[in-house]
Amino acid sequence: MNKRQEMLDAISRKIPARIPFTFEATKECQDRLRKHLGLQDNIDLGDYFGCHKFASLWGGLGSGIKLPERTAKMPAPTDTVRYNIWGARQEYMQAGNAWYWEITEYPLAKCETIADIEKFDWPRPEEVVWPEIPADFDLEKWRQDKLVLEMAFIGPFGIPWMMRGMEQLMLDLYENPGIVDAIVAKVEEYTLPCLARMLEKYKGMVDLVGSGDDYGTQASLFISPELIRRHFMPSLKRHYDLAASCGVKGYHHSCGSIYHIIPDMIAAGVNVLNPIQTTAADMEPTRLKKEFGKYLCFHGGVDTQHTMTAGSPSDVKDEVKRLISQLGPDGYIVAPGHVLQADVPPENIVALYEIEVSKS
Repeated sequence: MNKRQEMLDAISRKIPARIPFTFEATKECQDRLRKHLGLQDNIDLGDYFGCHKFASLWGGLGSGIKLPERTAKMPAPTDTVRYNIWGARQEYMQAGNAWYWEITEYPLAKCETIADIEKFDWPRPEEVVWPEIPADFDLEKWRQDKLVLEMAFIGPFGIPWMMRGMEQLMLDLYENPGIVDAIVAKVEEYTLPCLARMLEKYKGMVDLVGSGDDYGTQASLFISPELIRRHFMPSLKRHYDLAASCGVKGYHHSCGSIYHIIPDMIAAGVNVLNPIQTTAADMEPTRLKKEFGKYLCFHGGVDTQHTMTAGSPSDVKDEVKRLISQLGPDGYIVAPGHVLQADVPPENIVALYEIEVSKS
């Protein structure tokens, strides 16, 4: 049985022949790990550890979507400053021991009315140039060790706060909720038709579509469940419903304590939940499995706040075995509860991927 089938079994909440493991780490973490292992820079660490993969279709096609007219309006002024298609200014900045693209200007920050929102120069679906499928592209060969996951077209919470600013969006929810709804609607005017076009053009090639909207903090949700349900869940559900109508499953990444909206996510069409931050409030693995295991595949869970950073290799192995017993063996994909950072000892990463778990 190949890795793709093991992943398909896991997301279908069946017991796979082998529990899937995935790998994701920052560049700094990967550089340190390769040095520890004596590997060359071009070695894929996921392949080295024999991991299963979620991958974007664009990697297989050799090219992604483009909006050439829009990007021409907003050229990158320097190598460390750029604008995304929504007009948000991003700078490449150091945070701790890693580098990230951080938002430094919010294009809707000064809007005062719904009319201001509506007259903004929003991206349009007809601007998108879609890559063609190469004549010699062998889909089945390319995806034999992976599932195809596209995360580009669902963001009813993440895109609005990126454009408005998190603080201002939080104020809007109480002082001017009409502005929030107007932004969500304008975002959806782009994302939902794009999602439909992608599923039509690449029919049968995509396994899951996903959102990276983070709703949780360490202790609670960013905002009340009621506000999330009122302003963001309806749009989320329309996207996942569209995917489901095409036989494509829903994947959602949300860090933090999101226990109180997991039923809403399930109702919206989420099939796979990531990254399962087990150290956040109310996110105990046994509780999650008992209450939601009938509906969800869990992807993640290995603690990166304590075990991976400060524990021993033995502690890591013990935690992985415990999580498999609590969240698996059906409907579970082992992975860190966050992208691995440079402060994780290489020995602990090796320990995480040394475990081979069979159905028996």
